[in-house]
This record gives sequence, structure tokens and C-alpha cells, in this order.
Amino acid sequence: MNRVARLAATVAVAGAMTAAGLALDAGTAEADPFPAEPHSWCPGQALPFNNIQWDMGTCHTWYIVPFGQGNVRMVDLKGNPLDSFISADGPAPMLTPPPPPPPQPPHPFCTPRGSLIIIPPICDEIGY
Repeated sequence: MNRVARLAATVAVAGAMTAAGLALDAGTAEADPFPAEPHSWCPGQALPFNNIQWDMGTCHTWYIVPFGQGNVRMVDLKGNPLDSFISADGPAPMLTPPPPPPPQPPHPFCTPRGSLIIIPPICDEIGY
């Protein structure tokens, strides 16, 4: 009877630890928006990028932003407008980092470390 009670307690503790591990599993983290890094350009300096059309007689504080969100006119070699990735002479735009990559799919022939059923090899030993 003592052996059965000990086995039942061990199974209960293992189940509780597994449930706690699943409950504490981190979800996808979301990073906070952050301001774009400022750059400066003044007359006499080389242009930061080709084909920028802004006032060449004054200094500018500019930021790299996602394509299409800039306020500086940019053109290709034939003069056709391009989606701008430069924002200038305004407050620093707030940028949001890209989402984290999706988790790797489970390997069909390995067992996660800490699993109650152990079928070799352990996933993190083979790089999963």
C-alpha cells in the first residue's frame, strides 16, 4: 500500500509540474514602439541617398522609416516618383519592431526535454 501511495504521489507531482510548466509558457512577446534614430545633413555634405529631392540650401534632420511612409520626395533615374523611406524635418516617427519569428515545428523523431515519455533523442540535443 505504501508503494502504491508513493507512486500516486509521484505521478500527481509530475502532472502538477507539467501543468505549471504549460501555464507559465511564455506567449509571443510584443516589443514597445521606439523612436527612429535621427540623422543630420547640411549643405556641402554628400547626400545620404541618391535621388532625394529636398531643399539643398538648408540643414535637415532625417529618419529612415518603412517604405512608403517617408515625406521626402524620391525619384528614380527617369524622374518617376518612388516610395520614400526618408522622413525629414519633423518629430521622430515611432517605429514598431517586426514580430518575432514563429516557433520551429516540432521534430517528428525527438522528445522535448522534461516530457514524461522519453523516446530518444531529446530535441535540444539535436538542435530542435
